[in-house]
Amino acid sequence: MREMYFRWGAGIVSLMLLILPSFLPPPVVEDGATENAMLPPCDVDEGLPFIENDEVTCYWGMSQEILPLPNIVDAANVEVIISWEKSGVWIGIAEASEANKCTLQDGYYQCDKDSIEFVAGGPLSQDSFTWDASSGDYRFVAGGDDSQTLQEFAVEWKYEASLEVSPFLYYTFAVLLGIYASLGVMGIMHLISKFVPTENTTKDE
Repeated sequence: MREMYFRWGAGIVSLMLLILPSFLPPPVVEDGATENAMLPPCDVDEGLPFIENDEVTCYWGMSQEILPLPNIVDAANVEVIISWEKSGVWIGIAEASEANKCTLQDGYYQCDKDSIEFVAGGPLSQDSFTWDASSGDYRFVAGGDDSQTLQEFAVEWKYEASLEVSPFLYYTFAVLLGIYASLGVMGIMHLISKFVPTENTTKDE
């Protein structure tokens, strides 16, 4: 009797697994925030008086804060949208370890131009870009128009994550539950015995 209850339960769960995907979209998690990006000022080494031979060195800015993405991100579809309103600047995403190439300043890292490897965005991005994220530690990098003063501007980011489930594994599990609900343990064993040969050994007396 107890197995009959289990079979009824398995049948109901199997039916729900087969029907629900056509009515319910996959679960989605959304979040976002606004961060301040820092664009370092250029350094100017003055040349001889009355001769315009000043040497100007400009930089990129990297955030001191780390954006950590856990391993569970790799099991989901994670799409991050980064956007900003200030013109003449751009934003990129780099691995946090890239900060080793930069110099820590007051609240940000000062990086030499073209010294950073990006995983998304960068000098070619304009106003916004989309990043298909994976697990790891990351930082925002800012660059753009050269200036003699420190520039600070807002960067908005938001992400959307949906769980990625293999359709094959999902429906295989639903079908297996349905088979158990229909046949029960003994029925499944009998079915298996028809396809799996057994070796019968006899002894000559």
